[in-house]
Amino acid sequence: MANSSKYLALLPIFAAYGSALIAKETKPNIVFILADDMSYRDLSCYGQMRYQTPNIDLLATQGVRFTEAYAAAPECAPSRCSLMTGLHTGHSSVRINSSARGQDNLLDKDVTIAEVLKKAGYHTGFTGKWGIGIQGTEGVPYKQGFDYTFGFYDQTEAHTYIPYYLFENDRKIEYPENKGFDMNARYDKTGNTARNKYNKDGKLYIPELKNPYGYTYSENEIEKATMKFLDKNNSKKTNAPFFLYFATPLPHGPVIVDDMGEMMHPDSVLQLTREWAAMVIKLDRFVGKLVAFLKETGQYDNTIIFFASDNGYSMPGYFDRGNAPLWPDDPWLKNKGPFTGGKFSVLEGGCRVPFFISWPAKYKPAVLNQPVWLPDFFPTAMQLAGLNPVQQKTDGISLLPLLEGRICDYQPHQYMYFSKAREQAVRMGPWKAYRKSPDDKTELYLVEEDTYTQRDMSALYPEMVKIANAVMDTSYTKHPWYWNPNETADDYKKKVQLAKETGNVLPVNRPNDVKKFPWEQ
Repeated sequence: MANSSKYLALLPIFAAYGSALIAKETKPNIVFILADDMSYRDLSCYGQMRYQTPNIDLLATQGVRFTEAYAAAPECAPSRCSLMTGLHTGHSSVRINSSARGQDNLLDKDVTIAEVLKKAGYHTGFTGKWGIGIQGTEGVPYKQGFDYTFGFYDQTEAHTYIPYYLFENDRKIEYPENKGFDMNARYDKTGNTARNKYNKDGKLYIPELKNPYGYTYSENEIEKATMKFLDKNNSKKTNAPFFLYFATPLPHGPVIVDDMGEMMHPDSVLQLTREWAAMVIKLDRFVGKLVAFLKETGQYDNTIIFFASDNGYSMPGYFDRGNAPLWPDDPWLKNKGPFTGGKFSVLEGGCRVPFFISWPAKYKPAVLNQPVWLPDFFPTAMQLAGLNPVQQKTDGISLLPLLEGRICDYQPHQYMYFSKAREQAVRMGPWKAYRKSPDDKTELYLVEEDTYTQRDMSALYPEMVKIANAVMDTSYTKHPWYWNPNETADDYKKKVQLAKETGNVLPVNRPNDVKKFPWEQ
């Protein structure tokens, strides 16, 4: 049996806490909404001024909103791996977007929160962008604890919103009406060029297609599948709770939206910027639809909703691949937040994300500045399901004491560790330590006071620097294919060569007919 080893690993949890599985109190439905590349101030409840996100705002203002929340990684795949497994990038199966072998995936031995919840009696569903296991590998979501899955399994394929195909469980669903969509034309390395066409009403049309208006937009298909799962697994009818992981590709670039709506104007604003905003608004409207369904079916009061982004600031058109940490703020949206750096860097801008948890029927609204991160979801969800999170080793801490207003009972993280190849960082209480590599000087910032990380205080607090260095030196296990922090560029090149020589190169999927992206030419 392919997954027998991981299920054996789960036995202690359910043997020790079997009584919790039949608890008298009804277990809550759990929904996790994960936006893709959403910036800190993309939501009006986090300070966006150019447009409103009323449906998400309502959840946030009625819930517990965190102002110092982090993804576990500054890019898609490792962040999603950490969310599902509760493990940080020092020892997780997916540590950056690609290893020397290519795009790596979850392993059979990995235990996901979906597997734990499924064993606890939950119906489990994933829709959207998976990114940690393509078709044909052990990392696909339907082999990682999900009863129903739909969307993009490959994170690179998820870069298109006009797909040639999507997957429903192990079935490939093709969209022949999208054949001919020119994906390469939507990429612009330098930015600032409008690649998409919209009519006077703001509707997208694709001139290169036989029927310019007859395309299928992936997000609409993902939303339909999400509602299909919710309808089929209505907890009022099934008498069993559900876990929905809705990982929308919105608003990840290259931006393209089927309806610009209110963002069709003003024409003076860069089209890429307005498309990004329109994609965030589209997500907000679907969240409103999802919540309305839960209310109409009587499930809302027993449903806890988590909302977050998978990494920090990323705006199409502003990415200089040779200088990624210097992402400038969008001049119109001003959605970056008060942080340095952005996606692909473990500086604050790469890992700080919007994050809130909403269950108005049970938890009072609050705004908390306690540092938390997405690996905390795993133990929190376990405890919600009546399980003891201590029985599954993760790098997270249950957030239930914070949600329940028992702040004195909450035991905060001693540290949170971040890495990307040689770059490392650690958050310790009010402090953030950062080093570009183990060979570089460690910078130290009091981020609670210095959100822009402009004042390096390492010279004033050398003992804190020593502690941070010790954490960064010991928080990772060496991996044969990833670029470990203590390795040089030449070391990594040797790994790439070894992968080729030993036949360990992983298959590469491309969205539609793309052979190479512009930056790979």
